[in-house]
Amino acid sequence: MIRLSLRMKSGLYVIGFTLFFVLTLMLAIGLGFNHFFYSMKKDSMIEASKEISEIYKEKQMDGENQFDLISQNIGAEILIIDNSQLVYSSRPGRRIFIGPPKNSQNVVVAVGKEAEAKAHQENVIQPKHIQEMLDLLKGRQPDEDELGKVKYYRPSETFQYFNLISRIEGPSYVLISQPVAPMQKTIGIVQHFIFTCGIIWLIIAVIGTILLTNKMVKPLLELKKISVAMTHLNFTQKWRGNNTDEIGELGNSLNTLSDQLNQALDELQKSNAKLKQQLDKAKEVEHMRKSFIFAVSHELKTPLAIIQGYAEGLDSLQSDEKTRQRYCKVIQNETIKMDNLVQSLLNLSRLETGAFKLEKMAFDFGALVDEAKARFARTVRKKDITMTWNLPSDMTAYGDPEQIDCIMSNFLSNAIDYTPQGKKITVLAEDIGQQYKVYIHNQGIQIPEEYQQRIWEPFYKVDTARSRNVQRTFGGHGLGLGIVAELVKLHDQTYGVYNTDDGVTFWFTIAKAKIE
Repeated sequence: MIRLSLRMKSGLYVIGFTLFFVLTLMLAIGLGFNHFFYSMKKDSMIEASKEISEIYKEKQMDGENQFDLISQNIGAEILIIDNSQLVYSSRPGRRIFIGPPKNSQNVVVAVGKEAEAKAHQENVIQPKHIQEMLDLLKGRQPDEDELGKVKYYRPSETFQYFNLISRIEGPSYVLISQPVAPMQKTIGIVQHFIFTCGIIWLIIAVIGTILLTNKMVKPLLELKKISVAMTHLNFTQKWRGNNTDEIGELGNSLNTLSDQLNQALDELQKSNAKLKQQLDKAKEVEHMRKSFIFAVSHELKTPLAIIQGYAEGLDSLQSDEKTRQRYCKVIQNETIKMDNLVQSLLNLSRLETGAFKLEKMAFDFGALVDEAKARFARTVRKKDITMTWNLPSDMTAYGDPEQIDCIMSNFLSNAIDYTPQGKKITVLAEDIGQQYKVYIHNQGIQIPEEYQQRIWEPFYKVDTARSRNVQRTFGGHGLGLGIVAELVKLHDQTYGVYNTDDGVTFWFTIAKAKIE
């Protein structure tokens, strides 16, 4: 099947309609115009006879001029017979050359020598109105059936005419005769004119159709181009036309649809990216949870085994007091480690479920730091770490002292774990207006930037040179910094980490106590 474009279809439709209209008009002119034109002429002859009758009855002074005007208007010959007398003829000079003359006041009927000779020949065929005129002049009355009717006569191949005889009143009659030849010539002129105009109109229609279809189809082709681009998810192309019709409304609708689809696609891509990120994170969290369960199981298994062994030793061995005390001390230390792990799990669970409540108050941050110093002093000495403290002399903070102590303890234990033997840890705080900013810096291996946001996630541990081959004194199960992040956010404060030339610095903010 041949595929035609919209432009071609539109052009063919318009050209076909125009051609059909022109051919139909030409066919109608060729076949039906003759009958229509003859019918109009017959009607005009009947109307002329009525008008002549009215003028003749009223005996108007300029009646003869009016008769001449009527004759000229309809292009016919008019004769008026009254009481067997020819009172009017539309022929020039009012003379009719037929047979024996009869005189009247207005019209002369005369016969030339040649006409008279022809008139006496038997084979001469006179026109119908002439015969009727002669009969009326001789006093003969016409048939009533023929009065008021237009008749067609063709006495020869070259002569055709219409004839009408109508009674004016009493013995007065009007005869109207109109030759067909001028009518046929007029019809031919009209048909030729219509044919010429039809050809010209057809040419104009073809040219106009091409121009019109180009103008109408151009915006549709542009809309098609935009829709094809949209099917390929290209929403950059827009309708730029200024049409106010249905095409313009369609273009504006396409622009709106393009914007909405583009926005929906962007949102969908963002949602997919977030969903993928969440799925990746969920997988990683699941992996970390499994690793955590394994680590917790391992860390619980070791102290439980130690406690079990030392407890059995106490029960079965005959030992002195010093050995017994040493066994009890080991059991206590392992129990404390297990308790710390369990407490960390409980705290994390409470923070994640939102069941953790703060008891905020003003407190002396320096006193809290002094307790931390004493708590970690033995471990610091054991690793030969140099601790430097640089805090304001009067540092009154606002928050939950117990949880701030937990934050500091986690930061300090993390710094001690990752500070090599004989290196340095620095703790300092600065006044930044409505808050204090606390820094914990330790010398040692840095944290790669791609991991600096992940270390705050529970169960996450950086698998790099920083975490490998590190002898941890505290924790090691990946919960500390996760708990710190939740606690700081619960205080509506901020936290972070960054690398320095010789190590890593962790920081967090704490609100100042309001001075009343």
